[in-house]
Amino acid sequence: MELKNALAICLIALFSATLVLLIARTLDVQTAGRLEPQLIRIVEELEALRKQGGIAAAAPADQPSSAVSESESDALLVYYFHGNTRCPTCRDIESQAHGAVLADFAAELNSGQVIWKTLNYEQGANADLAKKFDIMAPVVLLAKMQAGEMVQWKSLDEVWGLVGDKPAYAAFMREQINKMLGRDKPNTQETNSASPDTSAPADLPIPQ
Repeated sequence: MELKNALAICLIALFSATLVLLIARTLDVQTAGRLEPQLIRIVEELEALRKQGGIAAAAPADQPSSAVSESESDALLVYYFHGNTRCPTCRDIESQAHGAVLADFAAELNSGQVIWKTLNYEQGANADLAKKFDIMAPVVLLAKMQAGEMVQWKSLDEVWGLVGDKPAYAAFMREQINKMLGRDKPNTQETNSASPDTSAPADLPIPQ
């Protein structure tokens, strides 16, 4: 029990430090303001889990592979990266992102132009991607593939500040995906080739 409590305390510190970093990364005053209550909420969730006797970790088996298949070689990959520990807010982020993709890009999903992928960034098989994308906390990330090569990617850190506002979250996802698909003129200050681009509907059930 003491070991579980110590783990929970470490996770609280990790999430707190990570979200502070995400605030700095977004460099957006409005987004930073929205992130603060989310940080408080996550700390409270982890503290509640600690009091219940520990935090359940996600099973490491049967996880999707980070390898890009032939069908994904010319597609926009919408990743949701999660860790072994999955707090309620983290699950909300995944659920709302997936719901937005299904609602607004159903045709693209069916054609293979857009592909949804969920990966555990703490698994060894996904370590290279986690390092490439500098992932330290659960996040939604877009990666544009052309001829099997990743030509552009963007980490959507802003989702942490929008998770409490479903319409705004869905609108943000729609805007960012459309930009990656070339349907909206990208901001040259936010878009980089082969490097990070730093420019909902009802929730879906998350597999246990």
